[in-house]
Amino acid sequence: MKREAFLQAVSKDSIEDFLRFTRIPKNTFDPFDLNELLQELPKKQKEILWERLTHLLTQILMENTVETWQRAEDDESNDDMEVEIIPETKQTVAVIQGVTAVVTASIPVVDENVNYKALLECVFILNSILPALPESEKTLQGAIQRICEMWWEKGLEGKEELGKTIFIILLRKSLNKAATGADIIRLWNLHQTLLCFDYDLEDSNEVKDLLLQCFMSVKHIKKEEGRRFLSFLFSWNVNFIKMIHGTVKNQLHFFPRSLMAYVSEVYFRAWKKVSGEILEILEHNCIQDFMHHGIHLPRSSSVHSKVREMLSYFHKQSKVRQGVEEMLYRLYQPILWRALKGVLSRIAVGCGANTAFV
Repeated sequence: MKREAFLQAVSKDSIEDFLRFTRIPKNTFDPFDLNELLQELPKKQKEILWERLTHLLTQILMENTVETWQRAEDDESNDDMEVEIIPETKQTVAVIQGVTAVVTASIPVVDENVNYKALLECVFILNSILPALPESEKTLQGAIQRICEMWWEKGLEGKEELGKTIFIILLRKSLNKAATGADIIRLWNLHQTLLCFDYDLEDSNEVKDLLLQCFMSVKHIKKEEGRRFLSFLFSWNVNFIKMIHGTVKNQLHFFPRSLMAYVSEVYFRAWKKVSGEILEILEHNCIQDFMHHGIHLPRSSSVHSKVREMLSYFHKQSKVRQGVEEMLYRLYQPILWRALKGVLSRIAVGCGANTAFV
């Protein structure tokens, strides 16, 4: 039977058979379907399959490490490739592609009744080689990235580490010049993975830098899912809010006025979602800061009209959203009172001076 033949093929001694089973595209007349097989495979055989799969992947990587094929690619780019390395490298890549195909078909059939420890180990091995894969293996990179994405979405053990991997990859991709709306949507779909990063760790510095770049990206700001993502970032850490606001203020010089409604929406959505200390920081360090500049910036300032445009968005929301009017009154009050006190002080000084000449 095909099932038994496939299980036996998952071995270093039967690599050609394994590749025939997992190669894509298959012969249209071939009745073997990997997804169908995984769905029908009994629990015990699934576990055996995943153990054999992990063993095969480990063996193939021990014999031909990723570092070896990276060097091979470097040599190839310098027209100094050793001929005997090519077949080994190609076979290693082919086996890893076959393994990723089996893993991809396996994830949907994982449930609480099956022991998937071996599959988890296999996925972690694939995740570990992902950063070292040569640029020429984009198809394989994409397949492993998709595995990380599926693992996170399925909510399986170890999802945090895999989620962090794919989050950074998608974050970088969304900031590329060639990024599409679909890239931003994928990033938004995995936004909860950000909570797996510890804000205070040095390892998170790269993530912070990339996230702040999103606030400079017109693509993110104009895309609906991009604005949802940017609003969500306010909830990561109170200290990050100040960094976000500083970045946005610096960008106002470069943003067209037509973008201000979108930027305002990002702040407004964040205000609606957050609470506690984060809400307090957002109101007093961000919204009230815009209010202060809206009142005190000279009209000749290049950002005066943009700040007023942002405030106008909040004013309009006060007519249709509950709680906005109260918030505006509460935040404007101390600014207007200080401004009024300043005017009264100047009047008092003027009156005193006039009295001296009476």
